[in-house]
Amino acid sequence: MKRFLIVKTSALGDLIHVFPVVAYLKSKYPDCQIDWVVESQGADLVRAHPYVTRTLIVQTKKWRKAFWSSRTEMLHFRKELQAVNYDCIFDLQGNFKSGLLTRLAQGKQKVGFAWKSVPEWPNTLFTRYRYNPPKGNNIRLDYLSIVQQHFQDSHPFVDSGAIDLKISEEQQQQIEKLLDLVRNQKVVMVCPGSAWRNKQLSEGALEDFLKRLQAHWNCHFLLMWGSPDEREWVLRLQQQVAHATVVDRLPFAVLQQLMSRVQLVVAMDSLPLHLAGTTQTPTFSVFGPSLAHKYAPIGVKHQALQGTCPYGKKTFVKRCPILRTCPTGACIREISGAHLFKQFLLTETSSLRKV
Repeated sequence: MKRFLIVKTSALGDLIHVFPVVAYLKSKYPDCQIDWVVESQGADLVRAHPYVTRTLIVQTKKWRKAFWSSRTEMLHFRKELQAVNYDCIFDLQGNFKSGLLTRLAQGKQKVGFAWKSVPEWPNTLFTRYRYNPPKGNNIRLDYLSIVQQHFQDSHPFVDSGAIDLKISEEQQQQIEKLLDLVRNQKVVMVCPGSAWRNKQLSEGALEDFLKRLQAHWNCHFLLMWGSPDEREWVLRLQQQVAHATVVDRLPFAVLQQLMSRVQLVVAMDSLPLHLAGTTQTPTFSVFGPSLAHKYAPIGVKHQALQGTCPYGKKTFVKRCPILRTCPTGACIREISGAHLFKQFLLTETSSLRKV
C-alpha cells in the first residue's frame, strides 16, 4: 500500500484547492493512505475529507508564543508525524515553515516547488524533487501539476471535483430541517462575505442584483455569514429582499452538504465559493482584485464575472498588488447590480439546477 503525506497548512480556501490532488492520488492508488499536515484552524475541513486517513495538526503560532510550555505537545506531534515512513511527501505550501515540517517527516521522496515558482526559496532546501507548474493555469491545476510531473504522468486528470464531506446523522437532519422550509422552490445560497473588503460587492449592488434575480427566478435565498459584521450585513439584506432566510453559521462540512442541495451558489472569491466548487451545484461568482481564471472553480457550471481596474493601472496574474491597500476597491465595489444581472443572464443556462 502506498503512503502519501500532504503538507499544506495555509488558509482554508487554499486547502480546498489541493483537493484535486487527493482525488488524483486516490484514483491512481485506490488503496493508498493519504495523511495531511494542517494548522488547527483547517483541521475540521481536512478531517471531513473522505479520502484523508490521518489529519496531523500543527499549531505553529501557539508554539512560537509559548515554546517551553508547548514542548510536550510539540514532541507528540513529531512522534505522530514520524510514525509513518511515506512513499512520497508533497510540500504544496512552499514556504520555510512547511519546509521544516517536510524535513521532520520520514519519507523516501520529498516533492515540492522548483525555483521559478516556490513561494519562499529556503523551502527548496528541504525537498529533493522540484517542479514548476505551467504558467497560466488554474491554481488547482498548479498543485495537481506538481504531483503529476513527479509521477511522469502527462495525461489530463478528469475529475468532477465533487466530493461528499463527512457529516454526522444529526448534522444531516439539521440540513433536512432547513430544506423543509423551502421544498419545491428554487433555492439560491448567497455568500457575500470575504476576509477582505476589497473582495466584496457594495451592499447596494448586491441588493439590486438579488431583487432582479428574485423577480426573474422566483427563488428563495439562503443568506450565509462567517463573521459578526457579515451577519449584520445579511440581516440588513433580509429586510430588503423578499423570500430570504438568514442561516446560522455552519461547520464547513455541513455547509458543503447544504450547498450540494441548492440550485445555485452566489459568492465572492472566498472560502464558500471554493467549497461550493467541490459540489455539483453551479456557482456565479464575482472577482475584482484577484483573477477569476486563476481561482474560480473549474467547469462550465461555474461562471465568474471579472471586474476591471477603472484606473487602467493594475494588471496581475494572481492577485492585485494593492488588494489590501487600495482605498476604493473600485474594481469590484463599483460594479452595479444591473451589470451583475446582465452578466448572469448570459451564463444562466449553465447556472441552473432543476428543483
